[in-house]
Amino acid sequence: MKSKGFTFIEMLVVVTIIGVLASIGVANFKVANQKARDGRRQGDLQQIRAALELYRTDVNIYPTTGNLSLLEPDYIGTIPTDPTTGYLYPYTSVAGTTYTLCSALELSTATVTDCGSCGTATCRYKITNPL
Repeated sequence: MKSKGFTFIEMLVVVTIIGVLASIGVANFKVANQKARDGRRQGDLQQIRAALELYRTDVNIYPTTGNLSLLEPDYIGTIPTDPTTGYLYPYTSVAGTTYTLCSALELSTATVTDCGSCGTATCRYKITNPL
């Protein structure tokens, strides 16, 4: 007499394969999200940099440390914030002649110095002017 259906071993193999494939998919999804957030952070700093340069063209100096709000709304709509923490990116200026913008990145191992505080994370990306 032939029985129709699957054996326990066959079901176990199928469930194991599905589990392995699902775990691979979740890991790839996490890395893709981290890359997207890192890209956004770098893009945000470039936007702020462009607004700072426009401000300097008009006023002849950069805003003082922590004073990025001077850029709103004439030079940038709203100051971008970190996509994970929601905090403003660290900004420092020396006598209105130079500036440094910093950000933590999730997938970078580089460490930058003279960057201020990136909260509990290590600053891993920096834009300075003059270069």
